[in-house]
Amino acid sequence: MNFGSFIKSYPEKYLGKLFSKIFWPPPTVAVLAHGENDDVLALELDGSYRLPGGFMDEDEDLKEAARREVKEETGFEVEITQLLDVEQNGSGGPEIFFEAEVVRGDKDGSWEGKPEFIDKEEIKEKVWELKHSHIHEYLFPDD
Repeated sequence: MNFGSFIKSYPEKYLGKLFSKIFWPPPTVAVLAHGENDDVLALELDGSYRLPGGFMDEDEDLKEAARREVKEETGFEVEITQLLDVEQNGSGGPEIFFEAEVVRGDKDGSWEGKPEFIDKEEIKEKVWELKHSHIHEYLFPDD
């Protein structure tokens, strides 16, 4: 066995995931979901708000990840309507922002926060986590 085949067989198998997280950080998703009254579904934790979302699972596409994260964190199912933006997440990977409509479900919080529907007019008054502090740009593009 030469050095090249050794590298391809043993260390790559075990170190590949570590190096991929460092050099190719995993993507995350965030979802701006509208309720029946054009209010916005958000998670509240300790007085600050954020959009539902998180890391993609292996072998999952972006929209599946977005739907799963909303369901896990809020109890609601959503229909993804459009891609809003792509930015950099805290790990250095891409964060993909989707817009969606809530289609069904019951409010069910998680350790990540309590789900709340926020009236569109109250969005600017809320304290948002830094990574989602630009939410008003999507909701009020003319401001």
